[in-house]
Amino acid sequence: MMKPMKEQREDLIRITSKTLFSLLHSVIDANTFFMAYNNGRHNTIVSAWNTGEEMIQEGSVVPYSLSYCSLVGLEAGPVMIEDTTSCALTREMPITSDLGKASFLGVPIRLANGDLYGTICALDRHHVFNAQDVERLTHVASVISGLIRLEETTYFDDLTGFLRYNALESIYERELEDSPKAVIFMDLDNFKEVNDDYGHTIGDRVLQSLAGAIRKAADENWLLCRYGGDEFVIVIPTNDAEEVQRAVKRLVSAFRDEDMPLSNHEEPLTLSIGACLEADSLREYIDRADTAMYRIKKGGKAGMSIFRIEDQQAELDMRQALQGGELQLYFQPIVEAKSGAVSSYEALLRWNHPERGLVSPVEAIQAAEEAGLIEQVDLWVLREACFAQSILMPQERIHVNITVKSLRDPYFVELAAEVFAQTGCPPDKIEIELNETTQRLDASHILPQLVMLREWGVTFSLDDLGSGSSSGIGLLQELPVQTLKIDRALIQNASFNRVSRAMIRGVVAMADELGLSVIAEGVETAEQRELLMSLGCLKLQGYYFSRPQPLDRLRPNAGRLLQACCGE
Repeated sequence: MMKPMKEQREDLIRITSKTLFSLLHSVIDANTFFMAYNNGRHNTIVSAWNTGEEMIQEGSVVPYSLSYCSLVGLEAGPVMIEDTTSCALTREMPITSDLGKASFLGVPIRLANGDLYGTICALDRHHVFNAQDVERLTHVASVISGLIRLEETTYFDDLTGFLRYNALESIYERELEDSPKAVIFMDLDNFKEVNDDYGHTIGDRVLQSLAGAIRKAADENWLLCRYGGDEFVIVIPTNDAEEVQRAVKRLVSAFRDEDMPLSNHEEPLTLSIGACLEADSLREYIDRADTAMYRIKKGGKAGMSIFRIEDQQAELDMRQALQGGELQLYFQPIVEAKSGAVSSYEALLRWNHPERGLVSPVEAIQAAEEAGLIEQVDLWVLREACFAQSILMPQERIHVNITVKSLRDPYFVELAAEVFAQTGCPPDKIEIELNETTQRLDASHILPQLVMLREWGVTFSLDDLGSGSSSGIGLLQELPVQTLKIDRALIQNASFNRVSRAMIRGVVAMADELGLSVIAEGVETAEQRELLMSLGCLKLQGYYFSRPQPLDRLRPNAGRLLQACCGE
């Protein structure tokens, strides 16, 4: 049974406060120290430390008005009572009748906004508390208050108050691995348009309203996580399909009832939701739920899907591809337009299926996404490209295609750091290409991860500029891009279409103004090469120079070198 979020916080505070109480006892001669949490109606004894006599019991709940802690809450500072049986404030309290004569000291624990969280208190039969005791107890209260602030910053999302992913992962590993559960992955449809049309301030209000609806629908023991941008992960303590569907209906109903900003917007806000009932790890739960959610996105949005048992065949096929050596990288050179000298390579995924033969890259990526294994595939691509660069192409930069599903995940960024360390590839020798799928999503999904990678030296290309569905130009203001890649569709039309030529000139002029590089893709003839050079394109890529080739064709000794290095 998973614990409510409040209990998760109290666990950490209880452990910390009891450690501090044992230290306090060495300088304050008191029998009992305790910490109480105040919710305005009751005081809950979160932690208690007694020596000889159990004066306060940990876990007990006392009506607020009947506790000594209520006196502390009324005052701005500490409360000291020499004898609880003779003090007018305490002598009629039931707790005084139960305890008898005692000395009491209490100091408030206040949050950053000044609100009362609870109290730190001490009790003893004989010791009369003094100013020095007040100072020491106040210091402990300050430490606990700081811990709460640190926990909120580290573990809770500032905008929604939900768990961050690293906090959810920690709770999962500590308490949930062996218990029944399901993961719901929720995404707000058309949220990018909200940010684009109305700005991020309105966008934040929309997300806060959605979080409010989720909170209203949720049971106390659901774990609520803001995964990134407008994506939310919810862990519920059941893997029964009917119960999960009922939970989703509650979420959708609460969302519809919420007074959302832009409720009169011409395209109403809707939710795409995926769920997973069974997996071996939190990462796999989320990947599978995400895969189910993307099925809804592709089918027209606004709906719910559970990761299906038949999806597992696609997963088995892709796992076999990963583990059985069926995946391979091909490399296509990017050359200097004038000299034809190779300046870098693009690594392209190929899948040699044992029955179907060579599967197209688009189909391979789609299969990996449907199997919920795209991050493993992206990581494999990055690792192979890094090995190739560090061992066989030390002077060249390698361009790799990484999907948005990986780029939006901080966990993938951590694994990428491990790849750079393991392979010895300098991060500044890797350039990640952001394709049109990446461009269609809100930049907030991926920007934090791109910033981290950029700090290590990784560079980024904006791919497919000029393709029919590309909207990447607008992201130049939001993402740390160094290179613009002109789509082959423009290149193919440039020789006879003045609009295509004007668009190419425009991209080159914009890149010059911004200090960016330009690569023209899909060059197939000498005439195209000459035309692109005249339009200002200095780097080219395409069949005219070389088709994509496996590494052993580019470097005949590649297999021997890799075997010597990797022991495979």
